[in-house]
Amino acid sequence: MSQRPMPVFDRWRETTEPDRVVVLSRKGEFLFRQGDPSEMFYVVTEGRILFVKESPFGTPLILERLLPGEFVAGFAVIFDFPYPAGALADCPSRAEGYSKSRLLSAIDQDRELRREVHTELGERFRMYQSRLLYANMPIEVRLSQVLVALSGRDPDQVALGGSPVPSATLRDSIAITRTVLAQMCLTTVETAIRVTRMWEKAGKIDLSKKGVIRILDPVFFCDQVRGHSPRA
Repeated sequence: MSQRPMPVFDRWRETTEPDRVVVLSRKGEFLFRQGDPSEMFYVVTEGRILFVKESPFGTPLILERLLPGEFVAGFAVIFDFPYPAGALADCPSRAEGYSKSRLLSAIDQDRELRREVHTELGERFRMYQSRLLYANMPIEVRLSQVLVALSGRDPDQVALGGSPVPSATLRDSIAITRTVLAQMCLTTVETAIRVTRMWEKAGKIDLSKKGVIRILDPVFFCDQVRGHSPRA
């Protein structure tokens, strides 16, 4: 989800045959469930995978939305504890799995691979922490924070009222439903629909394509997040 380049990790995957290939033909199919032993290190190769935490209140919390090239539940595999959340398809998807022993052996032998994987884990932990810090913020800020993260932007690198830093990794057309967006922000679908419709009328986003939110004014969303930053 951090969308950082990982060239060493990509090369390792290109030269390493997966131990398992899983095809999820329908939305909602599980790659693994919360509490399962973390025996495999999975990388998404097609589609989208949601990393979903079960909630005692009934509404699940989507921790991550993972795209091709991104790995799932690396913390659990590397630090040897059960998967803390389930992974399920957001659309027809495919993932390649590498055994825990092969991954641990590879990062033990390759210092640069270890650095890349650990840096990515650290960045994801920072993003989890950021979402917790924003949990009590107004819903407009929480929705903005998720959209900014999914677009690959860092609001701290965007000048207030200025232009975003150009990057090939930025995504302004985000394939996401309002249901998934709501579950990532711990709000209701109705609230997510109300706020996004308000933003569409204001010219901040485009909702004309079903299942896609296209960001038209990224600076607006970065400013929303920056203006309510816990550090501000």
